[in-house]
Amino acid sequence: APLAVTRIEQGAGLSQHTGSHPPGGTSTEHTQLSREAVASNHAVLKEVLAAVARMERGSRERDELIIELTTEKNKLSQRLVEKDADIAKLMKDHEQQYQSLHTKVQKLEAEIQRISEEEDRLRRRLTEKDETIETLEETARRKDELVQELEETVRRKDELLQDLEKKLRAEKLAASEKDEEMQDLKEQVKKLLANGEPVFGTIFRKSLADVIPGNDLLGRGNYGTVYKAELKTTQTVYAVKVIVPRKAGNIQEEMKASEERKAEMKVLDEMKALEELNSDYIVAYNLSWSEGVPGDNPLFSAPKSPSTHDSKIEEGSVSVSDQPTTTATQERSSSPRKVYFMVMELCPMSLAHWCEKTRESGRQVTMLVIMRLLHHVLKGLDFIHNRKINHGDIHLWNILLGCDDGQDKRPPPGHPLKCRAKLCDFGGLSSACAAEDASGQNTTARQQESLKKDMEAFRAVVETLCREECEELPLPVLKSADAKKIKEAVFGERLDKEPKASTYMTRLEELRNKEELDLGLQTPVEIPVEMLPPTVKSIFSKQ
Repeated sequence: APLAVTRIEQGAGLSQHTGSHPPGGTSTEHTQLSREAVASNHAVLKEVLAAVARMERGSRERDELIIELTTEKNKLSQRLVEKDADIAKLMKDHEQQYQSLHTKVQKLEAEIQRISEEEDRLRRRLTEKDETIETLEETARRKDELVQELEETVRRKDELLQDLEKKLRAEKLAASEKDEEMQDLKEQVKKLLANGEPVFGTIFRKSLADVIPGNDLLGRGNYGTVYKAELKTTQTVYAVKVIVPRKAGNIQEEMKASEERKAEMKVLDEMKALEELNSDYIVAYNLSWSEGVPGDNPLFSAPKSPSTHDSKIEEGSVSVSDQPTTTATQERSSSPRKVYFMVMELCPMSLAHWCEKTRESGRQVTMLVIMRLLHHVLKGLDFIHNRKINHGDIHLWNILLGCDDGQDKRPPPGHPLKCRAKLCDFGGLSSACAAEDASGQNTTARQQESLKKDMEAFRAVVETLCREECEELPLPVLKSADAKKIKEAVFGERLDKEPKASTYMTRLEELRNKEELDLGLQTPVEIPVEMLPPTVKSIFSKQ
């Protein structure tokens, strides 16, 4: 169409150009040209009309195509709407399915979590079960070991019971033999006394005249003299305490008789008390009697009372009252005097002698040893105080170290003696019977005062044992800190108004627990044989 328009425009221009007479041209030529231009215009017009027809045809086709396209578009739009609806429905279905699946996933996750927790719980239970199995296996193994130990213990117990039965039979036999021996001695003493014969020289190897003061004398004390004597029948050595009641001086006859009677009653009270006191912490009493001895015998002169308890002990003195006395001229009489004899356990040494020998040997004295000795003394005091008896003369020389009941009286040479502290020399005792006044009424206050004096004397013993070395009394050196601990533990910060042996024993136990001492307080103290006095060393060092 554009080409046709261009050609029409060219033909119009040509006709305008031919309507004039160009200079130098002819009309024929101009006419020819006009015809040619018209022909050309007609050709062009035809072409234009053909082009217009084609354009109209193309326009109709385009319109049809547009209509067809519009229809198709509408169809597509309709289909698109339907598709959108389908998509929305699908989306809704998918959303519902997604929500359902999400819910299921959450449930599955919760179930997985629960299963994981259950798995962990089961794993822990399995671990605990394994541990329990291991514990049970360990317990079973330990049980088997304990059963074996128990069987071994039972076996050892049976062996110990057998040994104990043997020892008990042996001890019963020994006790029976000793009782028979003592009974025979008592019968023999009764016969001798009934016949008026001297007892000492008959039952013992030596007579009174043969007693050697330097060799057989164990000690001379406030209430008597102690000798070692050997029985003729069994060769057993005992300590024999010889007591001569003191004679009154130049006083009226009635008062003189009364004083002498009091002295005899004091001796009888001591014999009666010792006969009733059976304890591991009291020197063993065996037999007693009285007989007349010529008054001119110097061995049985009544000793004077010592001025103080702080006098040094003599070498080899292990008597019931080892305290030395100053000898003075005793009045002698040719008339027989009544003398009391007490056969008692022979102890190796006194506590005072042990203190001196321990210091001389340079041995270390531990706090536990001192606590043991004090505990033994307190056991003895508690024993007599519970029976309303007071000692009346507690000091280092009246505390003996006796052999423990579980040890042979004659250990092998070089072996230490196992000893425990024992109270002796009850010459100053007072009992509930002796505490009656002239009216016959029991004076409880007087008895309590006597018991209190015993505890005050025990306090003096503690002060002495815990004292540092000094010139006047060279006792074992105990560390100041240990000595302070013992005194503070036993007596406390203030003095007790009514001191009791049981209270002091409890305090010693508390001190032992506080110091974590392994050994018991009642364990015997080991005494080297070389520390024994010469007068008894040969007896306790034999096989």
